[in-house]
Amino acid sequence: MDATAVVRIALGVISDRLITILALLTSFGLGCWTMWGLGWERVSALAIYVVFAYLVVTAKEKSNVKTSSPRQQSTDS
Repeated sequence: MDATAVVRIALGVISDRLITILALLTSFGLGCWTMWGLGWERVSALAIYVVFAYLVVTAKEKSNVKTSSPRQQSTDS
């Protein structure tokens, strides 16, 4: 395997995990902000953001499943 292929795989894994971690942390931070000054505007902002973050993470995970090799899928199941 070429060194650039290894670096591409590593960056793909790191970026996927980073997106998930950032989505969780920002959702938590926005949830804390909502509870600090409770109001309908903040609750609706939290709901919209959490749904958007969930859709982004789900779309990223689906694209990873489609691009993974058949050998990796057979060892996972």
